[in-house]
Amino acid sequence: MPSGWSAVGGQCQPAYVPTGVDPQDSTEGHSNPSGSSGGSAVSVAAGYAPLSIGTETDGSLVCPSGRAALYTIKPTIGLVSQEGIIPISNHFDAAGPMTKTTHDLATLFDVLASKGSRDSFTVSLTGSWSDISVAVLDPSIWKYPSTLTKPADAAEAQIIREIHGAYELLRPRAKKFVENVDLISSEEFEFEGKDSELLIWLADMKRSLNEYLEDLEESEVRSLAEVIEYNNKHADVELPSTHPRQDFFIESENQRTSPAEYERHLAHLREVARDRGFEKVFETHGVDVVIGPTDSGLRSLAAAGGYPVCGMPLGYLDYNGRAFGMSAVARRGQDALLVKVMSAWEATLPPRKTPRWLE
Repeated sequence: MPSGWSAVGGQCQPAYVPTGVDPQDSTEGHSNPSGSSGGSAVSVAAGYAPLSIGTETDGSLVCPSGRAALYTIKPTIGLVSQEGIIPISNHFDAAGPMTKTTHDLATLFDVLASKGSRDSFTVSLTGSWSDISVAVLDPSIWKYPSTLTKPADAAEAQIIREIHGAYELLRPRAKKFVENVDLISSEEFEFEGKDSELLIWLADMKRSLNEYLEDLEESEVRSLAEVIEYNNKHADVELPSTHPRQDFFIESENQRTSPAEYERHLAHLREVARDRGFEKVFETHGVDVVIGPTDSGLRSLAAAGGYPVCGMPLGYLDYNGRAFGMSAVARRGQDALLVKVMSAWEATLPPRKTPRWLE
């Protein structure tokens, strides 16, 4: 993707251990800041800014915040204006705060959501689990598949151990605690031989980017097709050897999806994430939120259903100090509840630290 795409909604990138790198080497591997809002996250964690704003299509707030030990929230779609954001998809994209504390998050979130003092998110900073019913996911199941990462065994064992430790802290404090709930997998996005989420992204991105480019006062390019052509003509700068491809652009430009097919896939996506996904868990178990590892398909299900999802710091890998975090999902429109969850998390878990590589 072209330079500057970090301002556009995107999906997070899992951290890889490069081939040939010893997973136990404390100076290499697992260093990917993750996601198109990675710069926004790292700038706060490193102390260059007290807070920042990122955008997320699927994971680009929660994943980099997890790597930087920050608090964040991707709001319910539509709560925060998308004006000024070049979206991949209006069905998925949202801007959200990235901060070191929940008070900073709530204050910035007020600005983003145009909240007044009477309905400020700061009211939700109770620090208590007493009126929150919680369902949690099994970290040994909810993790990135081996096709996306090359995890170090010791690191994976530590993450699972610390997640279970956090669950034990929540268990006696929450109004209700339900362990290892059965939540549908994002693998169910497959429909009519295609990934419904990807199909919607590809169709929406072409339309969204064309609308944005057409409205610019000055620009050498006015459509996605012209962006692709421009990148090819200036490949030495736009397609360097480290990032030589624009496959996602090309696939979006060439996709031919009929309105009927588009609506079928959108309906399927919503049915999986909502009816067979979160709503089923909320109703079956009588809970308010679902909590699980950030580095998993949890954030994709939230994106597919238009649910708010937050990110919270948890721990730091022993072998290289890389931070990892947890996420929580609430019903659509329950953004204030997630602020309360983050506040309770902050009051219960040990204080966040600056990740070692950012000290």
